[in-house]
Amino acid sequence: MFELDLSVVGWTHTIACVVAMLAFVPVMLTRKGSRRHRASGRAYSIAYVVLCVTALGIYGQQRFWFPHWLAIGGLAVLSVGYLAARLKPPGWRYLHLSAMLLSAYNLFGGAVNEAFLRIRPLRGLAGDSILASPLVGMTHGLVMMVFVVLIGGYVAASLVSQARRRPIRSVTPS
Repeated sequence: MFELDLSVVGWTHTIACVVAMLAFVPVMLTRKGSRRHRASGRAYSIAYVVLCVTALGIYGQQRFWFPHWLAIGGLAVLSVGYLAARLKPPGWRYLHLSAMLLSAYNLFGGAVNEAFLRIRPLRGLAGDSILASPLVGMTHGLVMMVFVVLIGGYVAASLVSQARRRPIRSVTPS
């Protein structure tokens, strides 16, 4: 059913992926800025760094290729999101939110690939070339749409929340 013939680096990578996915849920569902949100975000970030670093050490193709570049890009996006929350430049909420959701999209997109590679019935549905499979492409498209909606929804909610906090200035006639 499953093909889990992994090296120590592969198992470390897999465990970090699962931890990051599990930490992502409370990050999304808890009040932003709360103690639980920050703790879950810290767990997500640490697990994400571990999974990206270990991804750089996996050479199933015996070469440096696309997934390795995704790991480097993931580290860059995570760094932007983390630094936005730490340094709080103007517009930091939108930058933090977008960067962290992009890192999560990278994580869940990788999970789609791994599912089609490691679960035999899914691999059979994908056909000979997983990279060229329409089913894999449609699954990635669905995951992408979910994250685009999340980014748009959270940005809109943040704008509404920010507008509610601003004092309303009344205009007095002179």
